[in-house]
Amino acid sequence: MKLPGAERVFTLVLVATAGTILVGCSGSSTYEAPQMALSDHYSILHSSQGSARAQANWWTAFQDPTLDALVAHALGQNLSIAEARARVRESEALARRAGIQTADMSADVTFASGGNSTGLNIAAIFSPGRRAEIKAARARLEAERNAETNARRLVVGELAQAYADLRYFQALLTYRQQDLRSRQRTLNDIRTQFDVQEATRLDIVRAEALLAQTRAEIPQVEAEVYILRSRISTLLGEAPGLAGVSLDPSGGQLVPHGGTNIGVPADLLRARPDVRQAEREYAAAVSDLSAAKAARYPSLSLAGLIEAPLDGGQSAESLELGFNLPIFTQPALAANVSAAEARVDLALIGWKRTVLSAVDEVESALLALAAGQRSVSASADVVRLNQEALDLSRRLFLEGGQSTVLEVLDRERALSESRASLAQAQRNVAQNYIRLYTALGLEDGLGAPDGVKLAGAPPPPVSE
Repeated sequence: MKLPGAERVFTLVLVATAGTILVGCSGSSTYEAPQMALSDHYSILHSSQGSARAQANWWTAFQDPTLDALVAHALGQNLSIAEARARVRESEALARRAGIQTADMSADVTFASGGNSTGLNIAAIFSPGRRAEIKAARARLEAERNAETNARRLVVGELAQAYADLRYFQALLTYRQQDLRSRQRTLNDIRTQFDVQEATRLDIVRAEALLAQTRAEIPQVEAEVYILRSRISTLLGEAPGLAGVSLDPSGGQLVPHGGTNIGVPADLLRARPDVRQAEREYAAAVSDLSAAKAARYPSLSLAGLIEAPLDGGQSAESLELGFNLPIFTQPALAANVSAAEARVDLALIGWKRTVLSAVDEVESALLALAAGQRSVSASADVVRLNQEALDLSRRLFLEGGQSTVLEVLDRERALSESRASLAQAQRNVAQNYIRLYTALGLEDGLGAPDGVKLAGAPPPPVSE
C-alpha cells in the first residue's frame, strides 16, 4: 500500500496512537517496592537517631597501614571483583540491545543501494510489552551493579578476616617462642637444683617433656602462618609470594579503635548491596511479568522504503502497516504469564530472605563483639596474674624449696594457655568487628562515632 505524504503522516500518528492505547490496555503489572516489618533497633542497642553514615574505609579503624595497602590492592586486582565487573559490562551491553534509550518502539533502519536507486529500509514494531522489557533490562543492569558492589564488600571482609587470622597466628607463634625460652630457663633451674640434690631426675624429665611439647607445637603454628599468607595472596589476585606487600609481624594483632553508630535494621535496605540487588531482581521479574501479559495482546508493525533514483528522477515512498493478533498461541502465552508470576513470587521471597539474613548477621556480630570485648579485658588480667604466679613460684623454688617443680611447671602451662586465650580473644574482637561492618554493608566503610565503645586491650608485657 503506497501512501502519499499527508496520508503517510496521518498513518504514523494513527499507528503511534494505537500503540499507546495497546500499552495502556495491556494489563501490565505495576511495580511496588517490597516491604518488610523490621524492629526500630538491634537487640543490644537502643534505637539510633538517624541512619548510620559511612566514613571512608571502615577498616582504617584498625590503624594498620599493611591492612590498608592490602585492601587497596585487592579492590584493584581481586578476581571475584573483576568477574563482577565483567558481568556489569555484559548487562550494559544487553541493556543497550534491549533499547534502553527508547520508549515503546523497536526500530531498525538500514541503508540499501542497487541498480539505479538508493534508499532506506524502515522497520518498526509497536509492542505493548516494549516498555516492560526495557524496564526489566534496566533493573537487571542495576542488579549487576549492586552485585559488583557486593563483591567488593565480601572481598574486603574476607581479606580482613584472613589478615586478622594471620596476625593471630603470628602472635601465637611469638607466645610459643616465649614459652620455649621460659621453659628452657625452668629446665636449667631444675638442673642446677639437681646438681645440689634439691631436685630429682623425675623433675628434669617432666621439664624436658614440657619443653619438647612446646617445640612440637611451633611447626603447626608456623604452617598456619604460611597458609594464611598464601590465602591473602590469592585474595589479592596474585600467586603466593608475589603480592608486593610485606606480611611480616610488625604491629601485633588487629585492635579496632573508636566506637560504632550502626543505625537501625531498616538502614540495611539501603546500605546492603545484596539487598539492593535482590530488590532490583524483583523489579526485573515484575517487568518480565508485564511483558508476558502484554504479549497476549495485539501489536502493530510498520515497514517502509524511502527510495531516491540515482538519475535524479522522482523519489518514491512506501509504508506498510501490519497487525499481529495472537489468537492461536494464547494457551502458551498464558503459561508464560503463570511462569512469570511464579518468578515474581520467588524474587520477592529471595529479597525477604536476604533482608532477614542481613539483620541476623548484624545481630550476631554485635552480640559476639560485645562478648569479645569483655573477654579481652578478663584474659589480659589472667595473663598478668599467671605471669606473677610463675615468677613467685620460681623464686620460692630456687630460694628455699617452698615451691615444688610441679608447681612451677603448672604455672608455665597456665601462663601459656592464658596467653593463647588472650590472643584468641583479641582475634575474636577483630573478626567480629569485621563481621559487623561487612554485615552492615556500607560501601565506603563506616565511621566510629559515639555508640558501642570498643575496648581492645593490647597484650600485657611479659617477663621470662
